[in-house]
Amino acid sequence: MMDNRNLLFLIRYASVAIVCVFALVVTIVAIQDNRAKAVRSIESLRAELLNQRKELIRSQVDQVYKQLLLKKSQIKSTLKAQEKGRIYEAYAIAHHIYANNIHKSDTEITKLIAEALRPIRFFNGRGYYFILDRQGVMVMHGLDPALENQSVWNVKDKNGSYFFRGLINIVNKRDEGFLRWAFQMPNDQSGDTFDKLGFVKGFEPYGWVIGTGDYLDAFERDVQQELLKWFADYEYDEGGYFVVLNRQGTVLAHHYNDFLGNDLMIGDTVKAPLLEDISTQVAQGGGYVSHLKPLTLSGNPSLEHISYVRLVSDWDWIIGTGFNYKTFAKYLKEKEDLLSRDNDQSLIKLIAIATISILLLVAISLYVSHLIARRFEVLQQRIKNDFNTLEKAKDKMEFMALHDDLTGLPNRFHLSQELENSIRYTTEQGSKLAVFFVDLDNFKNVNNLHGHAVGDQLLKAISQKFETLTIEKGMVCRFGGDEFVFCYPDLKSQQEASQYAQRIQSALADPFIIDSKIMTVSCSIGATIYPDDSTDTGTLVSKADTVLYRSKMHKKGQIVFYDESISEYINYLMNVEHEVVRAITNDEISVCYQPQVNVQTQQLISVEALARWNNPTLGSVPPGTFITAAEETGLIHSLGLFVFKKACEDIYRCSPNGEGAIGLSVNVSPVQVLEPEFSATVISLCAEVGIDPARVTLEITENIFIHNMDNVQPVFNQLRDYGFNLSLDDFGTGYSSLSYINHLPLNEIKIDRSFIDKFLEGGQSDMLVRMIIGLGHSCGMIVVAEGVETEAQFEKLVSYGCDLVQGYYFDRPLSIESLVERYKALSEAIA
Repeated sequence: MMDNRNLLFLIRYASVAIVCVFALVVTIVAIQDNRAKAVRSIESLRAELLNQRKELIRSQVDQVYKQLLLKKSQIKSTLKAQEKGRIYEAYAIAHHIYANNIHKSDTEITKLIAEALRPIRFFNGRGYYFILDRQGVMVMHGLDPALENQSVWNVKDKNGSYFFRGLINIVNKRDEGFLRWAFQMPNDQSGDTFDKLGFVKGFEPYGWVIGTGDYLDAFERDVQQELLKWFADYEYDEGGYFVVLNRQGTVLAHHYNDFLGNDLMIGDTVKAPLLEDISTQVAQGGGYVSHLKPLTLSGNPSLEHISYVRLVSDWDWIIGTGFNYKTFAKYLKEKEDLLSRDNDQSLIKLIAIATISILLLVAISLYVSHLIARRFEVLQQRIKNDFNTLEKAKDKMEFMALHDDLTGLPNRFHLSQELENSIRYTTEQGSKLAVFFVDLDNFKNVNNLHGHAVGDQLLKAISQKFETLTIEKGMVCRFGGDEFVFCYPDLKSQQEASQYAQRIQSALADPFIIDSKIMTVSCSIGATIYPDDSTDTGTLVSKADTVLYRSKMHKKGQIVFYDESISEYINYLMNVEHEVVRAITNDEISVCYQPQVNVQTQQLISVEALARWNNPTLGSVPPGTFITAAEETGLIHSLGLFVFKKACEDIYRCSPNGEGAIGLSVNVSPVQVLEPEFSATVISLCAEVGIDPARVTLEITENIFIHNMDNVQPVFNQLRDYGFNLSLDDFGTGYSSLSYINHLPLNEIKIDRSFIDKFLEGGQSDMLVRMIIGLGHSCGMIVVAEGVETEAQFEKLVSYGCDLVQGYYFDRPLSIESLVERYKALSEAIA
């Protein structure tokens, strides 16, 4: 405290005396030195202003030089963007013509598209469009129509590359992309090879490849010409402008024609001495040149001109700008006069200020000393407040880095840290740790039907419930989307872990009320145990995700713990995907037929075609497994058409068209229906086999309509108009079945076997079966029950008025030979 008081005393009095003495001394010295400084200032002003002027023109040249480099570096990307834009325009034109002329033949539409695109030119007349089909045949060529309908599959560029094949391969893989090849430029007599950059995009309706391209050198020359025009118009400050020369001194661009003398035109060459001086400076990376600029045509009198020049090396351009010394001298004289007046005024002000300052400093210093004392206290408090604010900001940033923005739960990064800490603690305790990977079932439907805002509110509500499960032990994080990960350390057994998993599911048992909507949510859980399944945090989470994936494939809403059979099953699925590629060509796919029997007469009315696969390596593969694999590998269309054609041939062979002919039901994958040529192909196959389309029923599932109603409805209308029957399979298991009955031309609905399994017990399943039968009959549709396995089920369906049944009660799926024998036996029994 004593030291502080002595310090304040010194601040109050000693500082006042020191300031007064210092002010007097400074004033005397300043008055004596003022004049000397004024002289030196004028001298330095000249050099400074000259340097500023030179620096100005240098900075202008450097700025323009950077813009040139930027333009040059963007040439390729600019060409890419323009080519892509042109192809998208061509694609839009072709698609518009196709959509507005769909009633016309493919040949007529092709001709319309070719006539629309062939005359279009761009890139200063070099750019044009071409169209290939996937076999390398030129459909349209804007530059050389003689190439049309010719194969360019084996055409090579100057490097020997089959570049047309490369373009087709790009579309096959990515639908669109760029390719570079080497070719001789048209009208070029040198025989040199130039790089050409092209862009292609697939045209889905006809499998075309629409493309264009341009030579990089030609496009670069276009950019150069645009820049030279820009130089001709560019100005800066008051009358500042640029000139562009080549290395030979020829003028390429200028704004005014008097940069180096009167009437200097584009194409003229500067004089040799000046060109030599310019060449010397640009060889050093840029520099200043001084030259005499004539003011008249006779060359006299002349004016000194200072210029800064720099080389744009790749283009051999020399860019420069400058100023004349006469204008600078006039500006300098104005600055010198102004500086002299300022110095005189400064001297007068200095004397006046010094006198007043000495009188006021004492009073001010005393006043300031008191302010300083109070300011110390204020600053101390402010520092304390700022420190607290920084601490809060740091805590907030740490929280944001470790937590999910939407729910406030820990994020993946935080999960990794907590898992490592929990594993260390669990290891010390000699116990176990459980990791639960939780996925909300059918959460996508919430976003699709109610919007993402409602989905986000639901996620927040679920997160709050999940947090209550980890108050005493463990943690929960939002892993992403509708996925959560729980970690429970220090467990005694897997049975205890199972109890925690059941609590997670129980937390979702009660419905949620979001935005006045009642929503029921369930979840599936994949679980791993430390150290039984792994000692690595990432592996524990990954295995839990894997076991969750398998769980949801079979049945949602389960709790499944990881074991080695999971890995074996995943490997099995990978082998299925690998082998399914060759299943059709190796004649491994067979077709069986399950009878559909009239409930009243017990007479065989139709059969459902079912695909079976027996592989030498995998054995008998379940249909659900290999159909899913075919959908994921893109082979479902080939597989579906194979089964369709095979079934039509078998049934038509054993039961020709006519009265009493057996009907045929064939399952159709949602992926197949979305193929552009699906309906045309099915119609063509029926005509090829000879079977009456009225005998064929296409079975579809409800999940195709959730996002694709607008796309599939015209397809089904076309099939229905042609005579095919449409059946809605697994009715009642989808999301909004009733809306499909209103909008689709259905003939038949099939009651899912899950309802038949339980409807003898009464309750909801029994009510749903009766409701579906009544609904189908009220809409004039046939109702088929599948999965009928007992006499009691059959008798109850008879009493409910169901039309057709199928299931093991009558027969398992039969080969075509067994079906023929069975059909004959039934016909004889009825007769």
